[in-house]
Amino acid sequence: MKKKYYGIAFLAFIALLVLMYGGSLLVSLGAFIGGVILAGERGMELIYNLLIDNPNFFSILVYAIPMALILPWYYLAFVEKRGVAQTLRAHTRRLTPVCFLWVVLLTLAAQHATSLIMAAIDFLAPSVMNDYVELVESSGMSNYSVLWVISTLILPPLLEEVVFRGLILQYLGKAGTRFFVANLIQAVFFGVYHMNLTQGIYAFFLGLLLGYLAYRYDSILVPMVMHFFYNLFGTVLVDLETKFLPEFVQGILVLVSVPLLAVILTAIHFRFGEKKTVVRGGEHTA
Repeated sequence: MKKKYYGIAFLAFIALLVLMYGGSLLVSLGAFIGGVILAGERGMELIYNLLIDNPNFFSILVYAIPMALILPWYYLAFVEKRGVAQTLRAHTRRLTPVCFLWVVLLTLAAQHATSLIMAAIDFLAPSVMNDYVELVESSGMSNYSVLWVISTLILPPLLEEVVFRGLILQYLGKAGTRFFVANLIQAVFFGVYHMNLTQGIYAFFLGLLLGYLAYRYDSILVPMVMHFFYNLFGTVLVDLETKFLPEFVQGILVLVSVPLLAVILTAIHFRFGEKKTVVRGGEHTA
C-alpha cells in the first residue's frame, strides 16, 4: 500500500515539468493567437517583442499555470485535514531567530560554493558553461524590477519548495523511504527540472541542502527562505561583489565557502544557539 506513494511522488515531478514547460508553450501560443486576432501580423510581431523585452513578465505568466494546480494539490493532501492554523503551528514550532541567522549564513556560503562548481564545469566543458551564460543573459535575471522580484525571488521558492521539499519529499516519506534516500531522490529531480547541465548540477547540491533544512526544522518554510536568499545572493550580491570587490577578495570568499558550509551545517545539526525543544510525534510536515 505504501508503495503507491512512490508513484505519486514521481507524478508530482512529471506534473511540474508538463505544467511548466507545456505552460510556456501555451502562454506563447495564446499570446501570438491573441496578437493575430487583435492586429494581424503586426499584432503577432508586437506580442513577440513584448515577450522578448519582458522575460520576467513572461516568467510570471508561466509560473501561474502550475501554481494554480499544484498549490491546491498540496493543500488538499497535507493541509486540509489538519487545518491551516494547526499546519502553520507545525511548520513553525522549531523555528527561532537563530535558525534564520544560520540559514542566511548557509545560503551565503552555498552561493559562493556554487562558484566552485561553475568553475569546474567551465574548466571541463567550456561550451556547456557558454550555453549557460547565454541562457542567463536572456532570462531577465538581472533586469531588476518589481516583476523581477516576483518572478525570481517569490514564485520559484514558493512553487518549487511546495513540489520538491513538500509533495515529493513527504510522499517518499509516506512510502517508508529513509530520509537520506528520499533527499537524494528529490535533489536529483530538482536538478533534472532545471533542464540544463550547469544549473542542474548546482541545483542538485542546493536541493540536498534544502531537503535537509525541511527535515531538520520539520518545515517547508525554512527551505523557502533559503531558496529566496539563494536567488537574491546569486543575482544582486554577485553583481555587487563583481563591481566593488577586488578579484582576490572574491577568490578568498569562494575558497572559504566549503569549510564555512561544513561549520554552519554542524551548528544547525547540533542546534547551536537555539533553544532545544522536545518535538512530539514522528511525522515530518515538510
